[in-house]
Amino acid sequence: MNLWDHAKQLADAASEKKQHIGNHLDKAVAVTKQATEEIATTSAQALQQAQQVAQKTVEQGAEGLDNAIGYVKTVGEGAQQTAQTLTVTSLATLHDLQKTGQHQSQQSLEAMGKALEEWQGTIAALGTSGMVTANALKDLPRTAQALAQEMPALARRLQRAGTRLGDAPRSDADMMGLFDKIPGTSKLGASERDIRVFLSDKHGSHIHAHSKGGGNGAENIVWELGTDNIRRGAATMTGGEQTYIRFYNAVDSVLKNSATIARLGLTATGTAVLTQALVTALAYTLDLYRGDITVDEFRDKIVAAAVSAGIATPIFFLILVAVMALFPEIVVVLSAPAVILGFNALFGVGIALPIVQSVVRHVEAGGCGDEAKAQYAEAIAQGNALLEASSLEVQRWWQQLFAAAPMIANEAIAET
Repeated sequence: MNLWDHAKQLADAASEKKQHIGNHLDKAVAVTKQATEEIATTSAQALQQAQQVAQKTVEQGAEGLDNAIGYVKTVGEGAQQTAQTLTVTSLATLHDLQKTGQHQSQQSLEAMGKALEEWQGTIAALGTSGMVTANALKDLPRTAQALAQEMPALARRLQRAGTRLGDAPRSDADMMGLFDKIPGTSKLGASERDIRVFLSDKHGSHIHAHSKGGGNGAENIVWELGTDNIRRGAATMTGGEQTYIRFYNAVDSVLKNSATIARLGLTATGTAVLTQALVTALAYTLDLYRGDITVDEFRDKIVAAAVSAGIATPIFFLILVAVMALFPEIVVVLSAPAVILGFNALFGVGIALPIVQSVVRHVEAGGCGDEAKAQYAEAIAQGNALLEASSLEVQRWWQQLFAAAPMIANEAIAET
């Protein structure tokens, strides 16, 4: 094929491709036109549906808004009714409280008298026992210098106990630490002789043996029967052995100082019985004078008070003795000036209670004259006035709280 024929053949092929492309282009245009028309139709339908939905939504929204407004109105009415009920209930409660307070204020002294009567025996017994015990410990030396001056032989014993030749001198703090480990029952009366009697068969025994590096400080020394200390040798003291030593020392101290303990116990019991008998007689004299009790009842009350004191006081005294024997450290607390003053004050309270009760009964009965009775009535009236003023103040507060709806508060107050 020559060049001309080849060029013609290529031109014919190009013409066919151009026609084929044109056909495809016409089809594409037709498809595009159809798609555009469908999109336009669909969009119009969608827009119409959207308008219908929007209209329906607006209608429903209006209805929903009406429902919401109705609901809010209902809630508001309910809240208003609740507030009204709360106001009425609160004011009614306050009114009842006022009445109760007035009734209680009129019976306050009577109730106080009964409560004091129930505590009278306990307070008197504890006060008497504590006062006698604390006063028997108040003269104990509280420093190493005072110990060396007041009980020199005991101070030398505390300085040497458990030490070896060449050991450094024991410090003042360790000396007082060993002094505090002596049972308190041996210290009653602050007698150096009684304390040395307790220590006469005791060693300053090491918890951790001295030969194994145990120190001479008070924390490593206990007062132990000498034969037991020798028997143990260089073995470390067990916890069980330390507990046994504490109980043994407690019993041994009570036995060796039993005369002093018995004397203090008799003093405490005798003081309590005599004091309660005298105070009871004084307290019920006014009742006897008014004729509220007979002579026989007067005697029975005195005997009953004496018997109660004679039973309760030894119990409290024995409890204090047991505590001092088992826990020597408590003596530091019991001998403190503030504690001694506290027990003395408690003893004074035990004396004052029956007298206060008697005076209260006498005033209520008019036995102190019209002036005292009037003052008593005035005190109760002042209490009632205070309650009434508080009630009015709370009512005013409620009115301010519901100022936005004054009719609620006014109706509630009127109803109350």
